Parts: sequence; structure tokens; C-alpha cells
Amino acid sequence: MKKALVAVFIFFCTSQLFSQVKDYPTEVTDSISKKINTAVEKEVLQLKSNLEKKKYPKEEIEFILDTAIIELYYTKYMDYDYSTAGMNTATFEANQKYDKLLNKYYQKLMAVLKGQDKQVLTQSQRAWMNFRDNEKKLIETLTKDEYSGGGTIQILNYSSQVLELTRKRLLEIYAHYHGTLAFE
Repeated sequence: MKKALVAVFIFFCTSQLFSQVKDYPTEVTDSISKKINTAVEKEVLQLKSNLEKKKYPKEEIEFILDTAIIELYYTKYMDYDYSTAGMNTATFEANQKYDKLLNKYYQKLMAVLKGQDKQVLTQSQRAWMNFRDNEKKLIETLTKDEYSGGGTIQILNYSSQVLELTRKRLLEIYAHYHGTLAFE
């Protein structure tokens, strides 16, 4: 019985090992990126149709689609290149896209504010940017080998946490903006 279990274990381990040998991460080239974008566009159109059928408000549909485009691309990118470098690239690109969305919804919120209220938003955003920059320094410090144990995964830990900072701020700004829409 013991020999049979060992044989099954060895078979399982070697079959898993050899099945992985064929499955390597694929660098995302321009043509693969276009393929991913085409798939994302198709899924986003379907999502838009479903949201319209459910009578979601126009502004909510816009936000959901804006974020879905980033998340779908991010996920599909890593389906191709799931190496640490590939995941880091996908995360960095997602952060850049979220930062652009953050600016878009910041401007939308700014447009509905009046007079001195705009200055309050500006001050809040400056304070958040200061927080973000200091938080990035802390994250960078904590991903040093002496605190984290090291390894290439620490780069991904850093970029993932930075992405979360931007994603969270976008959600905060959108929530503020969305709250003002009820009073227009």
C-alpha cells in the first residue's frame, strides 16, 4: 500500500511538472495587445448592453465601463504573461490607466462644484497626493530585503499596493461625484 501511494505521488508530481513545461508565459506583443483589446471591447459592449437593459443611469454605466476596460485588460494581459515581470508591467499599466480615470472624475467633480468649494477639492486632492507619495515611500521601504525577505516578487508587491492606492482614491472621488448627481 505504501509503495502504491508513493508511486501515485511520484506520478502526480511528474505529470504536473511536465504539464507545466509546455505552459510558459507569453510576452505581450503589440499584436497580442490588439487581440486583448478586441476581446475587451467585445465584453464591454455586452456589459453596456446588459447595464442599459437594467436601466442603470448613464453616469453609472460610464464609470462601470471605464473601470471594466482596465480590469479586463489587466486580467487578460496576465493570462498571457503571468511572469513576475509581466504581472508587474500589467499592474504598472493598470495604475497609469486608473490615474487617468482619477483625473477624469476629479474634473467631473470639479465641474459641479461652485466657487470656493472647488478650492476644498483641490486641497483635498493635494493632501491625498502627499499621502500617496509618502505611502509609496513606506511601501518601498517595507519591500526591502531586510523587511520582506526579498525576491523579485517584492517589485510586484510594491506596484500592486500603489495600484490599490490609486484605485481606492478613484472610488472615493467617484463616490463624491456620484453623490452630487442626485442634486443636479
